[in-house]
Amino acid sequence: MDQSELLRKARDAFRNDQAAPPALTLRGANAVDSYDTAEPFEAATDEPTDEYLEGLTFWAMPYLDARSWRHYLPRLIEYALAHPDDPRMVIEATVRSLRPPDRVPARLTTLTADQQEVIVAFLERLALDDREGSTREDARTALEEWWLPGAYLRESATARQAARGATESREVGGGQYRVLIPTTLEGGGVHVVETEHRTVELWRGTVCGDALADVIVNVHALEHRAWGEAEESAARWLAPDSRVWIDVPGARKALRLDGTTYRYSPAEPDRTTVVIALAQAEILTLTVRGPERADVQAELERVIHSFVLTGHETEG
Repeated sequence: MDQSELLRKARDAFRNDQAAPPALTLRGANAVDSYDTAEPFEAATDEPTDEYLEGLTFWAMPYLDARSWRHYLPRLIEYALAHPDDPRMVIEATVRSLRPPDRVPARLTTLTADQQEVIVAFLERLALDDREGSTREDARTALEEWWLPGAYLRESATARQAARGATESREVGGGQYRVLIPTTLEGGGVHVVETEHRTVELWRGTVCGDALADVIVNVHALEHRAWGEAEESAARWLAPDSRVWIDVPGARKALRLDGTTYRYSPAEPDRTTVVIALAQAEILTLTVRGPERADVQAELERVIHSFVLTGHETEG
């Protein structure tokens, strides 16, 4: 496939993805990388000129959701063919986005057959570039790992994506609480944050086969954090759309806050729940987040309802 034919096929294959603005622009993704808020698409500011791509692509690519990634792929292919010297690592970032492990939520497995054909032709073209400093080796590795027939990493990723269903659970927690979490979540133990007078324990992993989820428990001593401060802090970053008083075994009182957040892209919303529970001498905050998908939320509701405080008497 010659260069003009490859560009034509790329435009045709990704036409629907380019028809609407990306949910997360390269500019917005760079903001996320800097822990800033991603501003929405603006036609003039986000025109994908060579300078725009050169200034933003390298740091932005890991954050793009699948639809936004597909939106930019044909333009990135066009850039790569026009600038084989790759002065600002645009090609490098593009090729690495085409290599496994697939991002969670997935991007590689969202491509249509026509789009996959374009990607294979693009990578094969790069793999034949024998100039020093080219992305030849990355392109060859991408083909072997994912794009050639029978690539084992692709087969295993496809199987994981299909493996949706109920998840087994295990009980975790320190001296102040217990909670049941999916066995697919892994944690690093209790961490003491001395400057904030708190301890925190976090578990992260996939549930229902392919959905990234978090379970976090923070424990503050009441002498260092009042109830009102804990509620105000949670509401400030979560901007909850619901607040409900709930029963948490062992707690004097407990408030549940629910809202919508996102990790990287507004096109990938997470449902986030914060439960603030008052014990005798501590305030415990359970945070649970995962994609707004029915099977995922069913799993995470089980986590929330399993949360109990231990070693405290509930006041009647």
